[in-house]
Amino acid sequence: MRQILKQLNFSEKEIDVYLAALKLGSASVTELAKNAEIKRPTVYVILERFKEMGLISFSRRKDKKVFFAENPEKLLQLLEEEKETLLAKEEKLKNSLPKLKALRKKDTIVPTVKYYKGKEGAWNILNNIMNSKHNSRMITSGKAFDVLGKKRIQKDVLQKRKQIGTKSYIISDHNPHQIDTYKKKELLFREFRFLPETIDLNSLVYIYENKIALVFLKEHLDGIVIENKELSSVFKFMFDSLWKELEGKNLPGE
Repeated sequence: MRQILKQLNFSEKEIDVYLAALKLGSASVTELAKNAEIKRPTVYVILERFKEMGLISFSRRKDKKVFFAENPEKLLQLLEEEKETLLAKEEKLKNSLPKLKALRKKDTIVPTVKYYKGKEGAWNILNNIMNSKHNSRMITSGKAFDVLGKKRIQKDVLQKRKQIGTKSYIISDHNPHQIDTYKKKELLFREFRFLPETIDLNSLVYIYENKIALVFLKEHLDGIVIENKELSSVFKFMFDSLWKELEGKNLPGE
């Protein structure tokens, strides 16, 4: 019973007073305070609220004011009234939404961050990139072949890229898998540049559309995709600057 009253937003002391009023039938403030074990000033405040809600009424007995609880069905009536009020507020909010949306800044873009776990999570990121109809920028390592599976990459990723017809601009370390891919010269949809041989990458960075994807190859295989136009522009600028700096440098076999 107490739990139901709590759900109706009764405080603990209000519950005590209300239950005391139900049990006593009619009672003075002193009697209610004694039965509920609450101080009289607090009981007065609670009774005023109950009177406004229509839960408590009062009369006089020998020049003394006594209080009695109305039929508990009044609680159900109050709940129905609350529902009607909420529905009215909902309707007003729906009617106001177009105006509120009009006030919202059009250029406000809330960044979204999505997290991916494990090998299949990393593949979800790769599939999203490969299905994009935009060119992509990548800072990557041939270690991805070891972690994610060389055959699967060649079959799913490279073929998908050919099929869609978009291009990947790849900055890579000197991992043997990546060098082998570069030397096959099947570069109609890919273009490579290489970092110095001393650099060994353990993470992958993909920049595409308005997104930055990070895949961590070491220890836990996790990934993050951040979608934000401004941040993506910064990453593209940094990639393009590095791309220009690496032109003709660090090529395998030279």
